[in-house]
Amino acid sequence: MCSVFSERFLRRFDLPHKRNGMKSQLSSRWPLIIRILLVSALCLAASPAAAAPAPSELPEELTPIYLIQGDGTSTPLSQKRVSTYGLVSGVQSNGFYLQDPTGDGIPQTSDGIFVYTSSAPKVNAGDCILVGGAEATEYYEKTELTTPRSLKTLSMDLCGDGSLPAAWAPLPTPNVEPESLLERFEGMLVAFEELQGIVQGPTKRFSNGNVEIALIAEQALPFVQGGRVFQSNLADAAGLIFLGNGLGAELPAAAWGDRVRVRAAEPGTPVLAVIDYSFGKYLLLLLPGQEIEVLSRHGSNDETAQPDAGAFRVCSFNVLGLGRGLDQLRNEADYEAALRQRAEAIDSGLHNCEIVGLQETGKPEDAENLARVLTEISGLDYSAIAYAGPGTASRDFPLTNSLLVRDDRVTVLNALNEQACTRFSFSVRLVPGQCPARLLPLFSRPPLVADLLVSGPWGEDYPLTVVVNHWRSKRGDESVNVVHRTLQAEHVASIVQARLDTDPDAHVVVLGDLNDFEMSKPVETLRHGPEDADGAAREPGHVLLWHAFDALPPQDRYTYIFNGGSQTLDHLLLTPGMMPDFGGMDIAHINADFPIAQPGGTEGIPGLSPEYGSSDHDPLVLTVRPGGGAWIAGNAQIPNTPVELADSGGTVIARTQSDALGEFRFFDLRPGAYSLLFALPEQVTLLSPADVSDGSSVAIIRVEVEPGRATVVELSARDRRAEAGAASALFSIYYGSEAAGQSGASDP
Repeated sequence: MCSVFSERFLRRFDLPHKRNGMKSQLSSRWPLIIRILLVSALCLAASPAAAAPAPSELPEELTPIYLIQGDGTSTPLSQKRVSTYGLVSGVQSNGFYLQDPTGDGIPQTSDGIFVYTSSAPKVNAGDCILVGGAEATEYYEKTELTTPRSLKTLSMDLCGDGSLPAAWAPLPTPNVEPESLLERFEGMLVAFEELQGIVQGPTKRFSNGNVEIALIAEQALPFVQGGRVFQSNLADAAGLIFLGNGLGAELPAAAWGDRVRVRAAEPGTPVLAVIDYSFGKYLLLLLPGQEIEVLSRHGSNDETAQPDAGAFRVCSFNVLGLGRGLDQLRNEADYEAALRQRAEAIDSGLHNCEIVGLQETGKPEDAENLARVLTEISGLDYSAIAYAGPGTASRDFPLTNSLLVRDDRVTVLNALNEQACTRFSFSVRLVPGQCPARLLPLFSRPPLVADLLVSGPWGEDYPLTVVVNHWRSKRGDESVNVVHRTLQAEHVASIVQARLDTDPDAHVVVLGDLNDFEMSKPVETLRHGPEDADGAAREPGHVLLWHAFDALPPQDRYTYIFNGGSQTLDHLLLTPGMMPDFGGMDIAHINADFPIAQPGGTEGIPGLSPEYGSSDHDPLVLTVRPGGGAWIAGNAQIPNTPVELADSGGTVIARTQSDALGEFRFFDLRPGAYSLLFALPEQVTLLSPADVSDGSSVAIIRVEVEPGRATVVELSARDRRAEAGAASALFSIYYGSEAAGQSGASDP
């Protein structure tokens, strides 16, 4: 039976293949081994054929798939019941892809469509299927046939000659709208040449078993600024290519920057996939038998600075559903492994941060359990602060905000959840007594506000208020979500303002998963405070909180990767009174760039240490140096340039390397005189104010670092090849110091 099925499948999937500019057919003329490889996965699923209906049973009223798809982005037959037929090109767990066996020959109309059956359909790839009485719908802008009244296997004679051509499809490229390239192939079987790309979105595994990887074609990478796709750069994001396993292909565990290759199992044959549209992106669902190989790994060497006794750190960490809800970690062994995994991330990845604001602990006892395991691993005593809120009452996915503090350095004076009440309903669970009559709670996860004292060699204990946040998710209707988050921002801003009204120099840190971007309205409301009720503009230059990310290079400002685009969802801000003590900011990139490593499982990157992949959010690390923090923000204008920092005596005390845009930082410095030493490429000449002696390729810049201020250094360089007629590489000259609070949002 398998051999019969194989011959039927090969006849139906008559695949075009490029050869010397011509197309040949992948049919029985191909070597037997190729034919066996193409059908091996499907033979296992083949079942005895049901009796096919007679030709007279084919309904008279049929609507071809290409008419259902239409020539636009949505079906012209929305919410109408239609019947159609075609060849099955691929089967998923909740439906299958059906394609007209001949098509209409019009490029603007797709010949394929997804048939949603809810449960696993009883069809096989290559079957000729009649779909009766299905509704044409748009599911998140994906054209589908849903709730079919009947599915029948037809005689192959009713599906033409039984062959299904795979159209050659273009791949996405930067600066080109993906819709213009791929909409006409939605739901169709396509072929493309071998692909090599650089991973932008690490392997992501969904609860239904689906796996996705986002990458950029290797030849397109030079056109992506800095080599990283940011969600905010739509031109770069247009070039993202999404791979999926929904039809049975095997996808490896891959991290950001890994180089991967996609090719057919048999050399010289095309890669085959069905193009799906899934929540705003076109997805290449690779057919079984296609090979995806990781050719090289991106180096994983992100490290946060080692602490010393003269400073302390405040961290933020979304610990990814660390609870015992029905949709969380129900198994006791998995729960204990997850506690250890997150504790390892704090111990090794964050070097036992003194104060850690946590999001997505399930209930207060989960924070207490994490403190227990962290104490065992680190040998340092940690205590947990957490209170129940509306979100902890969920049986499926309880969530609350928490705080961990090191007992040897931190004293807790006071802590509470500060809920807000509103006349608007945002479907937050009601807790008796939490809000007055006719008012409703604003936060499912109320901000946790803690007043602390931090001890150290600086003398008097350092007073600090920490506000831990986890705002409304971006899931669902964003027009409602952003209103909700803006009201949440206004409430948190009022908490900060109340502290500043009492003490203008109050030390307050606001941190957490705010579920929005740097320049979004909710985050801007938090930075500057709410607008007046009468709509009057804020006072010019008014800053309620300074965003610590303003100190970071632009390429470093991401905490999360969504659909292959790096973005910022987690934030850390501080009041102006803390600026003299600002020692540095770091985003510990130990999670977002990597696939999530299941506790005790093997789904992460082999060989990585335990702190990598413990969550889908990167932790944040603020360094506070009471009595005198200082730092250098620089741009070498040249990527990957080694930079050394030497003290006044010439001793090198720190080393770094400029990033893909030439940016570099030296944080947590003591005030004083320093020298920056740059190792320049042979063809580059550094212009003044640098000192270059004896024709050396090492350039030196003298700098004076002052407390509470950002020393800004930007090089001026010229590519000597310009003298031979090549393009000039002249850069603007800027060298000086300015107050960190006035250094600007993007170019400190």
